[in-house]
Amino acid sequence: MKASETSLRNLLEGGKQFQIPLFQRPYSWKEENWETLWEDLMSLYNDDEKGFYFLGPIVTQAELGTADGISRYIVIDGQQRFTTLSILLAALRNYLKKSDKQIAEQIHEFFLINKYQKNDDFYKVLPTQDDCDAYKSIIDNKTPKARNKESQSGSIHKAYKFFDDKLKKPFADEDILLDFAKFKNIILERLVLVNITSDNNDNPYLIFESLNNKGEELTQADLVRNYIFMKLPSEERDEVYNNEWLPLQESFKLNMKQKEYADELTKAFWFYLRKDGEAVNEKAVYKSIKQRFDESAKRFEKPELGIKAELQNVIKFTNYYLRLNFDHEEQEPKLKHWFQRLKKLDFTTCHIFLLNIYYEYEAKHLSIQDFEKILQYLESYFVRRWIVGIPTRALGITFNNLYKQVKEKNPEDLVDGLRKVLISFEKTQVFPDDKLFC
Repeated sequence: MKASETSLRNLLEGGKQFQIPLFQRPYSWKEENWETLWEDLMSLYNDDEKGFYFLGPIVTQAELGTADGISRYIVIDGQQRFTTLSILLAALRNYLKKSDKQIAEQIHEFFLINKYQKNDDFYKVLPTQDDCDAYKSIIDNKTPKARNKESQSGSIHKAYKFFDDKLKKPFADEDILLDFAKFKNIILERLVLVNITSDNNDNPYLIFESLNNKGEELTQADLVRNYIFMKLPSEERDEVYNNEWLPLQESFKLNMKQKEYADELTKAFWFYLRKDGEAVNEKAVYKSIKQRFDESAKRFEKPELGIKAELQNVIKFTNYYLRLNFDHEEQEPKLKHWFQRLKKLDFTTCHIFLLNIYYEYEAKHLSIQDFEKILQYLESYFVRRWIVGIPTRALGITFNNLYKQVKEKNPEDLVDGLRKVLISFEKTQVFPDDKLFC
């Protein structure tokens, strides 16, 4: 790895593109971050701060150059600063279009776009998928689509509006305009960054992981997604993301508040890991998923085939989790009725077991009638225990192992197998019989 002190001008000038990869979170800076950056810039502008201002490191990985001369870099760390500064430059460009077209065009052509390139190569900074459309609309100076204003990518537009408002009235108590040539040079030349560039042979995800090893920024679900997509061949990532991962992620987002979906997705992965009897701590979801994907990769001659097979399995069972927890996702009325009953009872621990039962049903190994009988047994088990006052502490372990026990009792008849296992339980796992129940 090579490290060098540089300016934003040196980073952006020339035929370059900085790509924010899939393993990065969407843009997440908020007003307090923008305000801090603005105050730092104004301190430089007012000469309160002499010399240069250190903005922090930018960690990138150089990729092979293209035939048309574009040098591409993956942004491993520093994407929030990079994206914010590009948004600020776009706001400055637009503000100057009426008063100084020459500087406006210079900002646009030298620091925001690759003028003679087409499609995505046109943009010097290319954010991750969730932010891409919103960011492009700002660089292209187009009105954002309505859905972008309210989505997570709405942070991109809020950042633009923040800086646009600041440029219109830079000094709160006075109607004084900035010297925009001076202000532009401060952004491009007096903000100092340390550019750390890794070699082609380095694994960008491992670098990213080591920079974020405290887990303060990323959820378990973020880390799972990141690892999966860095294990896939780069030419396949976009297709797999758009066709398989994104629909799943969007389904979770539609069913809960924006900030909560990642936690629920993490819980879905946790249930998936436990469905066959493995004891996994919820805080270790990423570590366990990573181990499972690594083991799957070893079973195939081409490791990426193992990664894709395991991913399809995760997505399949996570969709089952979605139907169990959000009953409107379930299309079968009879199942929807039972899922609603379990939810009202707050009896979702049984979903660990029901993930496998749903698989058996979808694979046509289990009829709808037998599925209902299983759900009826589970409801009876929970209600009887609740009425006689048996604590629920043991239920997590019970349902971790239940599917394995049922298959051992009667692999040909899951309903009979479940009945036999439930009536065999004793002590903290007991299924209260009529005598105890009465």
